[in-house]
Amino acid sequence: MARTLSLVLAGLLLVPPLPVAAAASETLKKRHALSLIGEPRYGPQFKHFGWVNPNAPKGGRVRLAGFGTFDSLNPYSIKGNAARTVPLIYDRLMASSLDEPTVSYGLVAEWVAYPDDVSSATFQLRSGARFHDGKPITPEDVIFTLEALKKASPSYASYYKNVIKAEKVGHRQVRFSFDVVGNRELPNIVGQLPVLPKHFWEATGSNGEPRDLSRSTLEVPLGSGPYRIVAVDAGRAITYERVKDWWAKDLPVSRGQWNFDEIRLVYFRDLVPAFEAFKAGELDYWRELSAKNWATR
Repeated sequence: MARTLSLVLAGLLLVPPLPVAAAASETLKKRHALSLIGEPRYGPQFKHFGWVNPNAPKGGRVRLAGFGTFDSLNPYSIKGNAARTVPLIYDRLMASSLDEPTVSYGLVAEWVAYPDDVSSATFQLRSGARFHDGKPITPEDVIFTLEALKKASPSYASYYKNVIKAEKVGHRQVRFSFDVVGNRELPNIVGQLPVLPKHFWEATGSNGEPRDLSRSTLEVPLGSGPYRIVAVDAGRAITYERVKDWWAKDLPVSRGQWNFDEIRLVYFRDLVPAFEAFKAGELDYWRELSAKNWATR
């Protein structure tokens, strides 16, 4: 009996301990924001950013100038000239604050946590986050986005080169593993990741062919952000419509923003005709960068 007990105890002593990362995962500090310099200005219970009017009215239309041209609605391909759609169409894991250049707050992600050596970062997705078709944003979408972006674009492959793996570690949790330690900027970099719908990009497009993130396309993409594309005049104009039931409209990082019902972006190849259009009342806003023009035109 004593010999049997000794063998059992010896066997228990031979069982390897849990990996440090796994054992510590339950005690990692959950952060509502990431900051590279000091503490975030806004605490976990903040209601809205200080630079917005949370009660700003919704409605109206704004017409803005775009420059150059576009022949694609896919900003993640190196092929074609893409329209600028990302901030309006796709939500990111975290959102920036205009009065804190090095701070980001949770948007799709409810919180983020990382170990002391910053060898990884774990993001908890919000339960209500969803795409415009009503489907929830899942860890699988996040994992797909990272892998697809790195495959489709050399720029994104370089930007996320230190992110070697993304894996689902909980019901709504994704952990990104890094190939370096001690780089406090990496969680912020991962937090900038726009989340793309896996089910959309892995399906067949309107042309009957499989969709490919590495190709240019004028097919209207499925997004999750405050606006959706409603009209496209290739190379000339693009119109966005506010998503009135946007899932994130009442989050602290969203209140007081995205107020126009419609944003129309009209493209010009030169400043001169664009400015003439502004003077003629065809554009609502003009940013002047020339002191000479300001004084004489």
